[in-house]
Amino acid sequence: MCGIVGRIGRGHVDLGPALDRIAHRGPDDRGTYAGDGPDGAVDLGFVRLAIIDLSPAGHQPMCNEDGTVWLVFNGEIYNFRELRQELEALGHRFRSSTDSESIIHAYEQYDDGFVHRLRGMFGLAIWDARRGRLLLARDRLGIKPVYYATAGGGLRFCSEMKGILALGASREIDPVSLASYLHLLYVPPPRTIFGAIKSLAPGHLLVWEKGDVRVERYWDIARPPEHRDYPSMVEELRGLLDGIVKQHLTSDVPLGAFLSGGLDSSTLVGLMARHSSGPVRTYCMTFRQDEGLYDEREYAQVVARHFGTVHTEIPVQPDLANDLPAMVRHFDEPFGNPTALLVYLLSKETRKHVTVALSGDGGDEAFLGYPRYQGAALARGYGVLPRVLRQLIAHGIAPIIRESSRGAHGWRRLREFLGSGAKPLPAMYEDWIGYFAMEDLAALLGRDDLHETARVIPDLFARAPGGDFVDRADYVDLKSFLPNNLLRYTDRMSMAHALEVRVPYCDHRLVEFVAGVAAHQKMHWLECKRLFKDAVRPWLPPRILGRKKLGFNPPMGMWLNRELRSMVDEQLDPVRLRRQGYFDPAPIKRMIDAHRAGQRDYSLHIWSLLVFQTWVDLYQ
Repeated sequence: MCGIVGRIGRGHVDLGPALDRIAHRGPDDRGTYAGDGPDGAVDLGFVRLAIIDLSPAGHQPMCNEDGTVWLVFNGEIYNFRELRQELEALGHRFRSSTDSESIIHAYEQYDDGFVHRLRGMFGLAIWDARRGRLLLARDRLGIKPVYYATAGGGLRFCSEMKGILALGASREIDPVSLASYLHLLYVPPPRTIFGAIKSLAPGHLLVWEKGDVRVERYWDIARPPEHRDYPSMVEELRGLLDGIVKQHLTSDVPLGAFLSGGLDSSTLVGLMARHSSGPVRTYCMTFRQDEGLYDEREYAQVVARHFGTVHTEIPVQPDLANDLPAMVRHFDEPFGNPTALLVYLLSKETRKHVTVALSGDGGDEAFLGYPRYQGAALARGYGVLPRVLRQLIAHGIAPIIRESSRGAHGWRRLREFLGSGAKPLPAMYEDWIGYFAMEDLAALLGRDDLHETARVIPDLFARAPGGDFVDRADYVDLKSFLPNNLLRYTDRMSMAHALEVRVPYCDHRLVEFVAGVAAHQKMHWLECKRLFKDAVRPWLPPRILGRKKLGFNPPMGMWLNRELRSMVDEQLDPVRLRRQGYFDPAPIKRMIDAHRAGQRDYSLHIWSLLVFQTWVDLYQ
């Protein structure tokens, strides 16, 4: 796990300032390469977090035998040993035991098709001096980031936007991205909050050649879901999970796991214990007594005892005045999911013990674990009711349902379901996963040119390969919420502390397998994760199999009324908001008042505004 940076254009540049900005991603080594092509000078830079082959042979930038192909690579390739054997049989010669070198030879052998040979997480750049071309690639699910900017026929790229800003990119805000951030709590690719910087989307390649840039998709979930023989499917899934987790344990440094006591993390720990020679190290966050609805330590302790792990509990003790700016600096743009704060604190403490940790990210998307999938299943039947009745319920009953800001989300989910019940199914789903609705954004931003933001989720529904509404909603999550929200905060918050986090449930072989299974087999009636439970049942304690899903979230509603109250009053002061000119203060004040009165849970709306204001202080 590392950080990469580079550029191609007129004359060479000093990459030192950009490397300094991303030094947290790779404290073990750094390197640069400068070369010249027929259409420009190329500079590559790299900071290393040593995980596999800790010797100097793993130094990057790395090249082939004759120095005509150069690589900078962030991530892990889990099948690099098999790939190496394949390439050696074809005549390639290796000088190290790294996974990085297998990428170089795979590119030489398979050209741009090399990406189809890679199993893992990666953000990489290859300079092919023979052809005068620079190639960027991002892994299929979007586990690792790649950002880029084009100007004057040149190209700049980096693992984080701060490196591109250090190379001189403009900081001007993209208004479309601001609207999308407030709607979804993140900016979806290819946009970023900066108009001059783009994000390479998951499963995409970028090729720079003769001053022209071409971006193309190389992977998607194309197979429509289908009904399969259930017992054989369970056995196949069991074997696939076991093999993938075993492959994710390849490491030359200490390794552990995040453990919440939920199905996903407990399964990982069980499989790690099966394939590890010693006790697995596990790490769990705990909350104070009055935040008990968020605390999972009891279940994590059950799993830790069952598998004999070396278990560490980490109390949540946020220093929000300092943690919030630190979090924003590592994202480089506004990011509104407050779970990022927990991962920041968890990673900080975990890194004191291990260099690599496995996480259960992706399990809920792969196996239908979120309550919204239950809502999607119910929506099909609810749509049978006359539309006039659903409209009466949406406008007459839903608005008067009060919500809790203390962690009980049932009433909020009921209000969202009923309030959107008269809409088409995709629009209904967008209401559940969105925050500021289009009409709210128009009032807040003082403009109504929001069509690009309004198209993000509908366009993904249109791309879904088939299946019923639950299948298509799951596809949308795999292409949006997972890479742009969960995996984004996992990368930034862990790499802030030079901790490599691996996510076995995002192995593309597993995702492709499960995406090919019809939703009604993954979720029996309204029981989420039924297929997954049946596959892992032999491995887990019964108490874990039967527990209620909690979710890894901070008590943000309580923090906003308590620890963050003065910060909210200062950052969202109407006088300040008017002076800045980004937002109309009136709807924000109404929102804060309703939240503090307990009328509506506006936790994430207020938090997203607080994050934006902090970002403005740091970046504008």
